Amino acid sequence: MTPETGDPLTNVGRRRWRPLFGKVLASVADQGVASSTNFVMNVLLARWLTRSDYGAFSVAWSFCLVFAAFHNALIVEPMIIIGPSEFGDKLKPYLARVNRLQWLVAAALSVVAALLGFFYREPVVRRSLLGLALCLPGYMLLLTRRREQHVMHQPGKALRYSLIYAVLVGAVLWTLNATSMLSAASGTLAIGVSWIAGFAGRMPKADSGGMMEVAKEHWRYGKWLLASSLLAVGIPDVQTIMLSLLVDLKSAGALRALMNFVLPLSQLMTAFNVYALPRFARRIKQSGTGPGLRHVIFFPALMLIAGMAYMAVLIMAGPFLEKVLYAGKMAEYLGYLPLLAAGALLAVLAGGFSTLLRAAQNSAHQFVSGVAGSVVGVGSAFALLKKFGLAGALWSIILANAAATAVVIGAYALALRKDPARWAPLHYLRENK
Repeated sequence: MTPETGDPLTNVGRRRWRPLFGKVLASVADQGVASSTNFVMNVLLARWLTRSDYGAFSVAWSFCLVFAAFHNALIVEPMIIIGPSEFGDKLKPYLARVNRLQWLVAAALSVVAALLGFFYREPVVRRSLLGLALCLPGYMLLLTRRREQHVMHQPGKALRYSLIYAVLVGAVLWTLNATSMLSAASGTLAIGVSWIAGFAGRMPKADSGGMMEVAKEHWRYGKWLLASSLLAVGIPDVQTIMLSLLVDLKSAGALRALMNFVLPLSQLMTAFNVYALPRFARRIKQSGTGPGLRHVIFFPALMLIAGMAYMAVLIMAGPFLEKVLYAGKMAEYLGYLPLLAAGALLAVLAGGFSTLLRAAQNSAHQFVSGVAGSVVGVGSAFALLKKFGLAGALWSIILANAAATAVVIGAYALALRKDPARWAPLHYLRENK
């Protein structure tokens, strides 16, 4: 009996599963290509640049990721949550307004990036931050266009943007290295190819009004995310910046090199989040907060299991991977991998529960967890960085992530107490086959 002539119910099930698997794979592939591009860019620069120059690039890249978190709070995440749930029948006009709004946010962040250079004495850092200021609007555009495709349930188009970005970054870095023009500043300018990638597809047609309405909705949801981004100084990116200020550029580069090991894990978790958030948001909207949060409790457990498997492989294969990636330049730092794993797993656990709360439009928990991480992260950094250097930065990350994780899990438990319901995660899985 062939699949075409077999049980009709079986055939219907296959037809329902195939599009779902295709979109999941495209979503994971999109995030995988984008994260792999940034991963390879960092690895190649760590191999080709001196340690101090890579430290200067690491400062600029860390600021780029911090600014991306601000942009995510005001533009990207509200678009993923509010778009499907509040503007489902007017999605295209809404996305056009979002694109107009994101240009304003990106321009403001670009000005801040340029001004930050005055806080550094080292000319190499100043030049890198100026290059970042020129590239930042294009990078923000690319992030918005990719996430926009996920909101439209077209992850395949998002994958195209990522592929264009990957090819262009690779070509620019190869050319700079081959012509002996590669430096911390020119490496930062390689991010500028995102301008081309962001404009590769058709832009949503902007109408003449409505942007203020969208801005208000985004601010309503994103204000807590923005506040938590401003306060989340325990994150590795800000620890990299603090190392560059309190210790030296070499230590900042070493921390970035170590964080490159866990970048694929964090981006894989992001891919799962991007796919799950709009679906969980609709589910929770339909079922109510309490029942909805219980139905999707399997998600943080799956993320933690995946994270533990990844870190186990990383620790066992660490020496081999360091030789492949850095050709022995970072071998002296392999002893820090267990500390790196502890911080990463705490972040994965917090991220899993945070996804559920964000889908329930509870963004305030991120502000509170940001405050907790900020107090612990900054306090421990000032106490540990000057005396212990890189090891102190990793311990500071662990402590900050532990504090933030405790707050997020506490917020999840509080949400359940406010809206009691039965536990039924398998019920959700059966309904969404």
